[in-house]
Amino acid sequence: MSAANSVPLEIVEEEEIMNKEDVLNYLIAIGVNTCNRSYDTAHKQMKESFLAMPLKEIAPSWDHLDDAVKISVINNHIDEFKAWVSGK
Repeated sequence: MSAANSVPLEIVEEEEIMNKEDVLNYLIAIGVNTCNRSYDTAHKQMKESFLAMPLKEIAPSWDHLDDAVKISVINNHIDEFKAWVSGK
């Protein structure tokens, strides 16, 4: 191979690897987001089970949830949300 045909190599920075907990929380959010858009009965039940979980268990996935799912979480936990907003 001649120097005229060679392509210069590019240095690519390594991407930061997510820790196990972050991966699991991201995958949970992907699953719930998918279930939220599904007409399948099992998916709807899975979403409802997720929404019924305590907020402290939902919180780690919050940043990756679709806005529609976030609204459903708030609606499902409206009393806790109102208490938090009012400082009670």
